[in-house]
Amino acid sequence: MKKVIFTLVALLAVTFTMSAGNKKVRFSEDADLAFGNDFFVVEPISYLGFGYHLKNSQMDIAQDAANTEFFINIMELGIRPFKGGMFAIGVDYDLDQYRLDKNHFWGAEAGKNAWIRSLSMSPYKSVKYSRLNVHTFSIPVSFEFDAGKCAFRLGAAGEYNLPAVNKEKLVKSEGGIVKNKVKNIPVNEFSYSFFGSISYGGLGVYVKYNPVCQFAEGSGPSFKTLTLGAVIGLGM
Repeated sequence: MKKVIFTLVALLAVTFTMSAGNKKVRFSEDADLAFGNDFFVVEPISYLGFGYHLKNSQMDIAQDAANTEFFINIMELGIRPFKGGMFAIGVDYDLDQYRLDKNHFWGAEAGKNAWIRSLSMSPYKSVKYSRLNVHTFSIPVSFEFDAGKCAFRLGAAGEYNLPAVNKEKLVKSEGGIVKNKVKNIPVNEFSYSFFGSISYGGLGVYVKYNPVCQFAEGSGPSFKTLTLGAVIGLGM
């Protein structure tokens, strides 16, 4: 997690520095990372984002408000039917992390399910950390409109989710540390989401809603995600 934060801060600094030259972040004809022509563009590493999953009534009360999402674009293909507008399709990588409050931690069994355990009903004294990681590859399809330095984006994405991984570090009541890592926890393999963003000079905010439950039926808590966060356009 520290590496992700460090990378995000570093990219923010680079973005601010490059934006100082009054370059347009999206749809600029002199894009450093993009190649193509006025009508068609191919752009690697077009954007990245970091957000928080809001608490959901379908999630157990043990949910921690610090559930996070990190995503980065791998490649984006765009067509500009008119000046300032672009239809785009891309490939993104996404990491979702689900945490619990300090009174609960995840229990998990490989190939079967994940559940929420109460610290008071366990042989442990405290929780250093307990999180479920879900890695996703998605194909977002969107329309973007550039109005000067402002950019607006709306779209939807089809998602392929890899099995979840549980990582935790617990302190025993009698002392000592226990580390657990459980792989191959079933999730809904395919899902979809809707998203929108508003940015200025390459920095913006986004909202995303996934109407499909993260876990496969019977494999974990039944909840959906509504995410708010920051997005950085890297297509300088």
